[in-house]
Amino acid sequence: MNAEYHPAARTAGARRFWHNPQLLRLISAYAIGYIHMSGVVSAAHIEPGVLDIFRFGTDLFMVLAGFLTAHVLGNNGRSAGAYLRTRLIRIVPLYWGVTILAFLVENYAMKSHQRTLSELFMSLAFVPFGPYPILYPTWTLLVIVEFSLIIAAFQLVNVKYGILYSAAFAVLLAVAGETSSIENPIFVFYTNPILIDFAFGIVIFKLSNSGLFPFKLPRSGAVTLAAAAVAFGALAAVLRPFCWPALPRLLALGMPMSVLLLGVVALEQIGVFSDSKLLNFLAKCTYAIYLTHWFVAIVSEKLVAESGDSARLASVLLFVTPMAVTCVSVLVYLFAEVPLTRYLSGRFTDS
Repeated sequence: MNAEYHPAARTAGARRFWHNPQLLRLISAYAIGYIHMSGVVSAAHIEPGVLDIFRFGTDLFMVLAGFLTAHVLGNNGRSAGAYLRTRLIRIVPLYWGVTILAFLVENYAMKSHQRTLSELFMSLAFVPFGPYPILYPTWTLLVIVEFSLIIAAFQLVNVKYGILYSAAFAVLLAVAGETSSIENPIFVFYTNPILIDFAFGIVIFKLSNSGLFPFKLPRSGAVTLAAAAVAFGALAAVLRPFCWPALPRLLALGMPMSVLLLGVVALEQIGVFSDSKLLNFLAKCTYAIYLTHWFVAIVSEKLVAESGDSARLASVLLFVTPMAVTCVSVLVYLFAEVPLTRYLSGRFTDS
């Protein structure tokens, strides 16, 4: 059939749940987890460039955050205040808990890392005391909170175009950081060029919501084009450490991950998506994976170090550690994140 494909009911505006982007959230979470297993990877005698491939997870995480935020604010009629309250209820309490735990672990279990109370309070306030907060993998969370505040502010100013204004403001912040000579670490952190990934995510949402891509093509052509976008993004991430390692992150990772997301969104709009209940459940655990993987990773690295950098043990841990992270994250999600979020939502939601 060469008829044009016009599934109006599957546009971005009609969806309440995105299956393919949720799967990408899960992939990005595990990729970020592997990045923090450098000692295990090294002991397994794996080429460092292979580990570097997984840096795509951070940019994919950011682009997805922009896309899903635009989806929530653009389609569900949620006010800026309700959006920000929901975000803070979900993010802040669990982040505070794991940050305090990381502070205790680093001060009393890892003698090479001593943190001060000042550093702890700054981390709890989402203010970096240097390049990273105490639980250093959560530096991207600080950027997400920054962007959440920006997008909520612009939504208060203009409901219709607030998400677009926030995307433009994020780009301006990144440009200011790149062109300014200010060396204050807080200014440098909050003008990180990775902010542009959020803007990419918003643009992808707007493009997918317009119905222009890929619906003006025959279905077979639309599937081919969307699959090619996914393949391009994935291939660019794999080749980056070996072919263009010095390319700016925005070009090397931000743009390819945006093309990949556009491809998987288009595939879902066409009707090609994963609807696995297990994967959908694990996707709900990605925040817990993100917050807890560091604790599991340091145990794995400690085991490898005490074994004399055993390559055999390291190879086993490359597979066992993500499984352990999954188990810990599921427990944290079920017995901490869900009940805590439900309780606080009941206390602070408008009646």
